[in-house]
Amino acid sequence: MSLLQRTDHATYCPYKGDCTYFSIPLGGNRSVNAVWSYETPHAAVAAIKDHLAFYPDRVDAIEERPVE
Repeated sequence: MSLLQRTDHATYCPYKGDCTYFSIPLGGNRSVNAVWSYETPHAAVAAIKDHLAFYPDRVDAIEERPVE
């Protein structure tokens, strides 16, 4: 998360809840609002809390690393 910058952009899904967006400063304009997360999702989808999602056309690659 230290490489991401929270933006003012936000959306709401009636099923999942409030969605927060982040930009990747190193990616320039292409990576504005490239990442989103449901930080406090509704109970029915609580499993998505603390997960990040990426627009594939706004990043060069997505690499998952194991949680230590």
